[in-house]
Amino acid sequence: MAEEANPSNPNNIEMNLTAYGDSKGTQVGQINAAEVKIIVDRIEPILELFQQIPKPESPGVLKAGDSPISLAYWQGRKTEIAQIQQWLTDENTFLIGIEGIGGTGKSMLAAKIYDEIEGFPKRFWGDVRNGASFSDLARQVLTEFGFRVPEQEAKLVEALVKCLRSGQFLLIIDNLESLLQPDRQWGSLFYGDFFNAWVESGGNSKVLVTTRERPELKGFEWLTLKGLQVEEGVALLTALGIRGNLEEFVELVDGHPLLLSLVAGFLKDEYRQDPDLRRLADLGLGNLRQLLTDDRVVGMHRLKNVGMVLVLDASFERLSELQKALLLNISVFRGAVDSTAAVAVLPGTSQTEIERELRNLVKRSLLLEKLNGKRWFEFQPVVLEYARCKAGDQAVVHQQAIDYYRLNVKPAPSWQIREDIKEYLEIFYHSYQLENYDSAFDVLDFCGDFLTLRGYYTDQVDLYSQLIAAWEKIGERENWKYQAALTSLGNAYISLGQYQQAIEFHQQSLDIAREIGDRNSEGKSLANLGLVYLNQGQYQQAIELFQQSKQIATEIGDRNTEGLCLMNLGAAYLNQGQYQEAIELFQQSKQIAREIGDRNSEGKCLMNLGIAYLYQGQYQQAIKFFEQSKQIATDIGDRNTEGKSLGNLGNAYLNQGQYQQAIDFFQQSKQIATDIGDRNSEGLCLMNLGIAYGSLGQYQEAIEFLQQSLQIAREIGDRNGEGKSLMNLGVAYYSLEQYQRAIEFHQQSLEISRDIGDRNGEGKSLMNLG
Repeated sequence: MAEEANPSNPNNIEMNLTAYGDSKGTQVGQINAAEVKIIVDRIEPILELFQQIPKPESPGVLKAGDSPISLAYWQGRKTEIAQIQQWLTDENTFLIGIEGIGGTGKSMLAAKIYDEIEGFPKRFWGDVRNGASFSDLARQVLTEFGFRVPEQEAKLVEALVKCLRSGQFLLIIDNLESLLQPDRQWGSLFYGDFFNAWVESGGNSKVLVTTRERPELKGFEWLTLKGLQVEEGVALLTALGIRGNLEEFVELVDGHPLLLSLVAGFLKDEYRQDPDLRRLADLGLGNLRQLLTDDRVVGMHRLKNVGMVLVLDASFERLSELQKALLLNISVFRGAVDSTAAVAVLPGTSQTEIERELRNLVKRSLLLEKLNGKRWFEFQPVVLEYARCKAGDQAVVHQQAIDYYRLNVKPAPSWQIREDIKEYLEIFYHSYQLENYDSAFDVLDFCGDFLTLRGYYTDQVDLYSQLIAAWEKIGERENWKYQAALTSLGNAYISLGQYQQAIEFHQQSLDIAREIGDRNSEGKSLANLGLVYLNQGQYQQAIELFQQSKQIATEIGDRNTEGLCLMNLGAAYLNQGQYQEAIELFQQSKQIAREIGDRNSEGKCLMNLGIAYLYQGQYQQAIKFFEQSKQIATDIGDRNTEGKSLGNLGNAYLNQGQYQQAIDFFQQSKQIATDIGDRNSEGLCLMNLGIAYGSLGQYQEAIEFLQQSLQIAREIGDRNGEGKSLMNLGVAYYSLEQYQRAIEFHQQSLEISRDIGDRNGEGKSLMNLG
């Protein structure tokens, strides 16, 4: 009878040829060159993966707080710790990097520093392996260190640098390579800006990172981490309960800590009573010595990577079928998972059984376990890469993950912070992994209003940029969602005050629309470009673009867009002081809105008419239009326009010197802005309250409101609002006769106006300085 083939060894190569027995590591057999090639070819895809930087992932959940790394079996590293301690006490060192291949113990060394180093009363650990955005990291650091929590801002960099300069803090960023593109450039906004700004300013705080790949940055002191010293590796294996010729084995694997731990976990699980290195031959690793000393193998790949893949392969093949499926299926998740999530991607198995098997995988060092209310399980980064490569196509499992998150999403009315939409961000991620970019866009579009109102502009930039890059790669430029993503990306850059980038993406959308003859999209892209120039105070260019957009809308019979173009044209003329022209355009826009039954646009036209009359000093007429606008907004439930109408009523009374009534309206407007999460309008209301109190001569109260307004503008990256808040602070300090402070604020306002191309604001700042 023919011997049955071993399904776990498809090439039918007997691998138990070398044993670790006596001090010489007795050879009991050799495999030839052809057999070596077969083994290497089998593990080649995983080896190639281990030598690459992990791909940046869409913004995910930041693992933050205290160090999650266990130091239970810590050994050695005295030289490395001494070097880092020296840098930590050097007043000219601000950035420290620990670099090394996967599994060398970078995170554990950082954890040792985090837990035991003295001189830092406050410290923060942030693991960014899941593609965490800079905004998430900065906000949580600021919270931990007792600073005001920003929602999202282009100037989070400035806020975090200022925070670190104010004390003696230790900030550790673990797995930094997850944020890098293959060219070592940043895959997420603002990280590079932060590191550069921190090196330039510096302070008593220290920032320490761990990474497999160095970013293209100056100012770091780098420690290249290698394996443990022989005596340290021997001590680790001894502490883990392993017997045999420990010194020889540590030398063989260059003291690689993860590899030593994997071998120990493997042996102890298989041979609890006799975890001796000689047993490796019985576990399919008898030829480990030959492979790790074969020039044809280690000449092409790092020795430690070859060893890890061989050990992981051998360990994986000894798992039960349930354990194998469990390990591979949960690798689709980002971050830690509990047994409920694991059951979702392995249906038909009880939660009790799943949790038991997860804990068995922990015993083999294939997973890590932590308790936080309940049991959570996560991968070592290297093991995660192995599992994902081993799993291959996981389309079905990604879809199961999507179904799991859909069952756990929070209803939109309850959203307050970014954490409330984390399930949707995970749905986006898994849809993206499935290359279902249209569905990923739909998820992002569904969360779009929340992300905009809450000021999460950098998240929008990161996510839309990924979609755009993916569509470009597969040549789907004619997909309307691709164009919509370009538009949304452009609008996010407008919100960040990065007008040149906004122009670039709106121009791309315009070019595509013209290429494919899509007149509708062409008109909308022209209007969006007009809005960028309007925000910059370049009114003539804005007018030309709005007129072109209106012409197209009239030609194709798009009454809605035609009406909006007329409204935007009115806004441009209004800002130029051409009030009568603006009023005529607003009236035309209002007429179209009434004809097509667009109550929302009708209300906005009435509000703009009120502003035009307000600018002319016709306050009663302005109040009449603001009240009409507010009534329509209340009728149709448009809280946004209702709040803005109340704010404008406040402005009308403010200009008449009826300051208390103005304050009442500003407070009502601010409450609505706070309720709906409109940070931009909230900041504007605070600014107006500051102006009102200043008009009452209550300058200290005015300054407090203006400072709050300034803070919000900086948090959400509203450069325009930031400049206006600074200008009004200058006016307040001028009224207090604190002229030097007034000059400082007006100078800052002038610089912002010039940065963003706001000629109107530039002129006012120059006048105030004079």
